[in-house]
Amino acid sequence: MKKFALLAFAGALALASCSSDDDNNPNPPAGGGDNPDTLKTSVTTSITLKADKVHYLNGVVFVKNNATLTIEPGTIIKGIKGTKATLIVTKGAKLMAAGTTDKPIVFTSNQAANARAHGDWGGIVLVGKAKVNTTWNGVAGRRVVEGFSAADRDSYKDDIIGGGDDDSDNSGTLKYVRIEYGGIPLSTEANSELNGLTFVAVGSGTTIDHIQVSYSGDDSYEWFGGTVNAKYLVAFSGVDDDFDTDNGFRGKVQFGVSIRNKDLSDVTNASGASNGFESDNEENPPATPSSPNTAPVFSNMTILGPGVIGDGTLPAGHVFKRGAHIRRASQLSLYNSVIAGFPTGLLLDGDQTINASVAGTQAVKNTFIGMASSKKLDRVVTTVTFDVTAWFTTAAFANDISLNTAADLKLTNLTSLTAIDPKPQAGSPLLNKAAFADAKVADAFFTKVTYVGAFAEGDTWLATWTNFNPNATAY
Repeated sequence: MKKFALLAFAGALALASCSSDDDNNPNPPAGGGDNPDTLKTSVTTSITLKADKVHYLNGVVFVKNNATLTIEPGTIIKGIKGTKATLIVTKGAKLMAAGTTDKPIVFTSNQAANARAHGDWGGIVLVGKAKVNTTWNGVAGRRVVEGFSAADRDSYKDDIIGGGDDDSDNSGTLKYVRIEYGGIPLSTEANSELNGLTFVAVGSGTTIDHIQVSYSGDDSYEWFGGTVNAKYLVAFSGVDDDFDTDNGFRGKVQFGVSIRNKDLSDVTNASGASNGFESDNEENPPATPSSPNTAPVFSNMTILGPGVIGDGTLPAGHVFKRGAHIRRASQLSLYNSVIAGFPTGLLLDGDQTINASVAGTQAVKNTFIGMASSKKLDRVVTTVTFDVTAWFTTAAFANDISLNTAADLKLTNLTSLTAIDPKPQAGSPLLNKAAFADAKVADAFFTKVTYVGAFAEGDTWLATWTNFNPNATAY
């Protein structure tokens, strides 16, 4: 979780027409205010962004007043560096961004090819009406979007507050969408970055399907409460955590892959930890954890740390830590997955999370953990006695810690980031290992496949719409 501040913006939405820009002229007119395809401040009536031109975000842009922002397949939207460009979809509003495998929608930096970097712009924030376990301004079940200054909170008011009682709330649809180079630090304070894609109290009526977040300056994905489900997520070369879950998130996610870049971690933050999963119920859990409890269910995840990409050599000063860090009374459960290439594979942290593991309300099953340079399994306890290895290797859990080299995985190509192909080859131990007998993964949301991890042999769900070398792409 991060804390960051945003500057207040005022004005109106400017919309008309302009010629498409290419990367030889990536910036709209000074300040963006005179460019008719630049969104500023607020979208208050329903509009559609057409794919026949490039669109821009200048500063913090709110979709509000129950408006719907529709984006055509193939549309390019560029966040203007230096303006804290961010898209926030408020409670009751919707973002309808349904791309296709051949025409993905791309949110990216307005900088030229080979000049883009993590944190060029803000990212996308969806704010909904589902349940969270936090209190804001004395009102239980409310969550403020992290990091706003006191002045911003006074200015934006309900536009940055999520939460309610509608777990089936609908914030729209994101399908075949790439979000690149977001996660900007919005103040000089530590830990002030936005995420690539942030969910605040987003409900299960929302559709999240085939999303790639690349080069985020903070987490690739972060959920604060809510019940939104997702399939086919890619986290690529992020700086902090790949999948961060907090404050009562109870959604389901199937088929996700994270691929780490050895040269990108929280090196500037002495307390930083770049993890695959990071999961909390709340920052300072009381003796009785606040309700609803963080209890998402992930299945068929492939979590590849930097130690399994290329030669696996990590630079000095890196803060890569854990493939999964489950802590602070979280009850995140993980099924049918593989974690490899982090210093520690799995860390169960704190008596409350460990008690949930013993009770079965938190579970890890049919999962491989290997290629850990420090420990495959670890735990932090205060008063309880807990043997994490004995727990993890319980026969009924069907987990595996026998993999010790990248070659043991038998994935297609882990030689470099741009050539990455994380699908299993014939004979991979990841094939024919999955099970969906547990109640947590038995419902119709989960596709009952036979393999663990995100891919079958010869799988094609990454094809066409993803981009693993976005800095070289001329948008």
